[in-house]
Amino acid sequence: MDREHDVVLLHTDPVDGKYPAPQSFRRGQSVPVPESVGVRVELCVDTLLDGHG
Repeated sequence: MDREHDVVLLHTDPVDGKYPAPQSFRRGQSVPVPESVGVRVELCVDTLLDGHG
């Protein structure tokens, strides 16, 4: 999460212990929780950045 730039970064699918470039999500968007978690959920970027909800 980068509150300074109002963006949430999602790092997924590590290769050899390193993560490729993250997906970025801005206010007004939702962040999908990776399928590997075992549930289908999307989180509101605004809520994540503001820290409430």
